[in-house]
Amino acid sequence: MAFSFLFPGQGAQYSGMFKEHFQEFPEFQETLAIGEEFYKEDLKSIIFTQDPRLNDTYYTQPLLMLMSYSLFQIWKKHKCPMPKVAAGHSLGEVSAFLCAGGFNVKDALRFIKFRATFMIESKGDTKTKMSAVLGLDSESIKKILADKKAKFLEAVNLNSPLQTVIAGNTDEIEAVKNELADKGAKRVIDLAVSVPSHSSLMNIASTKLKLVLDELNLAKPSFPVIQNLHAKIPLTTKEICNNLAEQISNPVQWVSSMNRLKKYGLDEHIEFGPNKVLSSLAKQNRIKGTFSSLDNIDTFKELLDKYGK
Repeated sequence: MAFSFLFPGQGAQYSGMFKEHFQEFPEFQETLAIGEEFYKEDLKSIIFTQDPRLNDTYYTQPLLMLMSYSLFQIWKKHKCPMPKVAAGHSLGEVSAFLCAGGFNVKDALRFIKFRATFMIESKGDTKTKMSAVLGLDSESIKKILADKKAKFLEAVNLNSPLQTVIAGNTDEIEAVKNELADKGAKRVIDLAVSVPSHSSLMNIASTKLKLVLDELNLAKPSFPVIQNLHAKIPLTTKEICNNLAEQISNPVQWVSSMNRLKKYGLDEHIEFGPNKVLSSLAKQNRIKGTFSSLDNIDTFKELLDKYGK
């Protein structure tokens, strides 16, 4: 059986995520404890007490990464098969490289902390929003945004043929919603994120992240990871670092990434994170095979029993 692993990014989180997993598997508490020591914060309370910080980029990024890593640690402990290829959406790309051994967990936390901090600083006091546009193709959306000649309004996540995320000044996002609907968009959904990721507003953050990555020693990943920037598998650690830095100020090429995944002809895809966001997007991109979200503890246990040794 050949797998792909999918690692979700911001927007997949929800209050109380992995409650049953925390009760069942000590790896969740152990992994989160590493994060709590690094951040000097009670991260567990953010997950389980309806804390609004769960949607604050500074906390969302490490929490999602640590949840994905906890799942992977259990998968690895049970000697389950490694993937033929992996892909992570935005922040999920960092999770993928952590699980593939490119980062150790402390370097990954260090990188994520800088990543989130630089993104927040790059946003500054600008009031921004990210919204998912459903039912309209990306080229039509880009044309509508370009015609607006807005100060800040961009297509930033090309998720599927009929789902594109846009970012912009809050007022300009609101102003363009009616026109998007008039041109065929079925829905425009505001996302639970606090910074306009993958937009030009993040250019300074990208530059700063390159300096951080120069100080970290990335290892060669144990399995290939399709990166967001060009939807390609990097050949060198230098390329990985450049793409990780450039990624946050450029659109996520998820449609192209899924087209790359199709070439592997895989029959099973496993989502290492909360919710089923990437499984849904994969289906929209006509990825064939079966999809499993490890968010469901029964599914997780079944897969561990099926593929573990």
